[in-house]
Amino acid sequence: MSKVITMCVIILTVCALVLGNHHWKQKISSAQEKQEDSNTEETAAVKDEQPEWMAKAANLPAPIKEKMKLAKENGKPLKIVAVGSESTSVQSTGWPALLQTYLQEAYGEKMFTLQVLSYPEGTTRTFINEHHGEEVNKLQPDILLFEPFSLNDNGNVGLENTLKNVDEIIAGFKEKNPQAVILVQPSHPIFNATFYPKEVDALKVFVEGKEVTYLNHWEAWPDRKDEKIKSLLIEDQAAPNAEGNKIWADYLTKYFVKTAE
Repeated sequence: MSKVITMCVIILTVCALVLGNHHWKQKISSAQEKQEDSNTEETAAVKDEQPEWMAKAANLPAPIKEKMKLAKENGKPLKIVAVGSESTSVQSTGWPALLQTYLQEAYGEKMFTLQVLSYPEGTTRTFINEHHGEEVNKLQPDILLFEPFSLNDNGNVGLENTLKNVDEIIAGFKEKNPQAVILVQPSHPIFNATFYPKEVDALKVFVEGKEVTYLNHWEAWPDRKDEKIKSLLIEDQAAPNAEGNKIWADYLTKYFVKTAE
């Protein structure tokens, strides 16, 4: 009889242990699921709390995004300086003025300021000889939009000299203002040119080889062999007209501002 009782006690004990272990596992599993749900909710909340400007700046390089973050924290706008030839106009219809308006619409008035240094008759040679780089460096830009006189150099300076000059100019910018982000872009395209596009292609390869960002706004223009391009330039093709400037500004805006898909 005692053996039977002992066996029953053993069986009941084993059952209790098995059931208890199963219950404990269920509690742990439930707790883990709740924790995972909580983590998911927290992650979603962080995403929801991400400032709108961060989403718009998603495609920008890290150095610019970091500068934007600091600008938000300290309330000091980033200074963009646009430098170039007649293509880089100080007029209200020029692409720099349009870009400034578009950036303010996207990020507000306290994220960016934009200043223009235009040298209508300038070449890379005169830029160096007349020490215009010092004028740029004194402004201490956070972001430098440099249009290195591609059209003015064409037929006047020679490709080899142009690339040498561009290298010297960029080196000067980096030496005096190493924290600046330099963005290089060509002058506007013109109709049915032969050598000019080849020089611009060489500029692109050269600049990218120096690990400097090249903004190829020509992608947004009609083909250079299409006569439509003449309708986007002033009569002598020395600069974009209002419509051409808008094409240029729109391209740059898409670089600086990621639109919702």
